[in-house]
Amino acid sequence: MDSKANQTLTQAQPTRAKERVVFLDVLRGFALVGILFANILSWSGIKFIPYEDIIELGNAKVDRELYQYLKFFVDTKFYTLFSLLFGVGFYLQIAKNRDNPSFPKLYMKRLSLLLLIGLCHALVWSGDILMLYALMGMVLLALRKIPISKALGLGLSFYFLPIVLDIVYMYTFVPDLPALAKTALKVYPDVSPEEVVTAFQSEKLSMVFDINFHNVLWRWYDFIPSGRPLKVLGLFFLGYFLYSRDFFTIHAKKWKWIAVFLSVGLIFTSLTMVLKGSVASFSKDWVDLFDKLIHEIGQLSLSLSYVCILSRLVDTFPKFFAFTWLKNYGRMSLTSYLGHTFFGILAFYPIIAWEYFGMLTLEQVFYMAILILAVQLLISNLWFVFFSFGPVEWLWRCATFGKWFPIKKKK
Repeated sequence: MDSKANQTLTQAQPTRAKERVVFLDVLRGFALVGILFANILSWSGIKFIPYEDIIELGNAKVDRELYQYLKFFVDTKFYTLFSLLFGVGFYLQIAKNRDNPSFPKLYMKRLSLLLLIGLCHALVWSGDILMLYALMGMVLLALRKIPISKALGLGLSFYFLPIVLDIVYMYTFVPDLPALAKTALKVYPDVSPEEVVTAFQSEKLSMVFDINFHNVLWRWYDFIPSGRPLKVLGLFFLGYFLYSRDFFTIHAKKWKWIAVFLSVGLIFTSLTMVLKGSVASFSKDWVDLFDKLIHEIGQLSLSLSYVCILSRLVDTFPKFFAFTWLKNYGRMSLTSYLGHTFFGILAFYPIIAWEYFGMLTLEQVFYMAILILAVQLLISNLWFVFFSFGPVEWLWRCATFGKWFPIKKKK
C-alpha cells in the first residue's frame, strides 16, 4: 500500500473508545431498553395471539393496562431515539472526514455491510430495522452536501411527508381495500392469527422460516401506510441537525426544553390514546389523518423529552452506576440489538430451546424482558473490562476497513 493510501486510511480510522461522547452511549443504551420491551411482543407471540386466547391466560385486566403504558410511553418512541442517534453518528463521521475524499466510498461500504447484517437478521426475525437504516443511510449519504442550515427543514419535511401521502391514498385506492377484523394485535389478510401462532410453535424449522418470511414481506408492505422509511430519513436529518447545534451536549439539559417537549409530548400522545387510531394503517377519513398527525407530533416531542430528562439526570448524577451500565450497553448497541433477537428466540421458540411462544401473559413477558435485559447488561459490562469494542461492532469495523483492528484493551 502506498503512502497516500496509508494517509487516507489513517484519516478514516473509526472512532476510538476514548473519543466517544459518553452521553450518546448512555442514550443508546436507554433506547435499547425501550426497543427490547417493544419488540418482545413479537418473539413472545403476544402480538399474534387471538384476543380470546389472551383472555384465557387469565391476566387480561393487568395486561391491558400494561399494554396501554407500553403504547403511550414506549411504542415508536424508542426507534425514534435510535434513528436520531444514527443521524448524530453520521454527523460525527462527516465532521471527522470533511477533507477525506475516500469517505463516501468507505461509508457506502459500511452501510452495505449493515444491509447484509440486516438481511441475515431478517431471515430469523421479521422485525429487523437494520436493512431500512442502511437503505435510508445511503440516501442520507447522497444528500450529505446539503447545508446544515437546511437539515432541520428537510428533516421535518421527510418526517411529515407520509401525512401528505396518506391524503393521496385516502382519495385513491384506500376505499377499495377490504376491512380486516381486528382479532389480534397484528392481523394479516391472508393468514389467520391462529396459523401464525401454530407455525411459530412448530418444531419444524421450515414452518418457522416460511411464516417469518411471510411476516417480512408484510412488514415492508406496512411501511407504505406507516411511512416509516420517510420518517426514519427525516429523523436522521433531525439528529444530524440537532447535534450540530449542540442540542445533545448542551441544550437538552436545560429545563425549558424539558418542559416544552414533555408537555407537548404528553398532551398530543394523550389525544392519540383517546382517538384510538393507528399509524400503521391507511387513513380512511380525516379523523384518522388527524390522529396520525398528532401522533407524529407526540412521538417526536415525547422522544426528545426523554433525551432532555436523561441528559439532565446524567449531568446531575454522572457517577450513578446505572448510567455506567447503560453506557456499556449502548457502546455495543449493534451487538445488543442482535442479542435481543437471540435471547428472544431462545426464550420463546421451541425449535431452539424453551417453548414459551404464545404461553405467557404480557406481564410475564415483561418479566422475561427484564431477565434478558439483566443478562445483557451483565454481559456488556463484563465485556468492556477486557475489550475496547463490542464483538459485532469490531467485526463490522474490520470488514469496512479491510484490516484487523486490535480489540483487547492494552494492559
